[in-house]
Amino acid sequence: MSDASPVRDLAFRIHHTMLPVADLDRSIGFYTRFLGMEAMGRRTDETRKVEVGHVGYGERDAQPSLELTRDISESAPDAVRPTGIHIAIQVDNLRRLCGALETEGVKFIQPLKELGGGRRMTAWIRDPDGHAIELIELRAA
Repeated sequence: MSDASPVRDLAFRIHHTMLPVADLDRSIGFYTRFLGMEAMGRRTDETRKVEVGHVGYGERDAQPSLELTRDISESAPDAVRPTGIHIAIQVDNLRRLCGALETEGVKFIQPLKELGGGRRMTAWIRDPDGHAIELIELRAA
C-alpha cells in the first residue's frame, strides 16, 4: 500500500456540521442570541421532509456553519435525542459569557473551570435540544 495520498492535490475545508432540532425557530434563537451567531439562511426541502436553517459566524453563506435540521415528516418526533458528539466554540471572554448564560437560565453541564494554570478556561452547556457545547477561552501564556 502506498503512503502517497490519492487526494493530496485537492483543497478541503469543513463546510457545515448538522444538528437535528425539534424547533427550528427556538434553535436559531438560541445560537444567535446566546452564542453570537448570525442566521445564514433557511429553507424547506419537501423531498427530504426537513426544514433547514444555517447559523454561523461571518457573512451570509460563509462557512463553516451549523446546519440545524428539523424533521417535518408525518412521523416527526416531538423531541430529538442528542448524540454523544459535541461542538466547541471559542470566545474571548468566557467568564462574561457564562454570567450572561446563567442569568438567562441556560443549562450548564459543567460550570466555568480554569485549566493549565489559567491559560485555558472551559465550560459546558446544553442547547435547547440537549446537544453538548464546549465553550473555550484561550489566554496567552
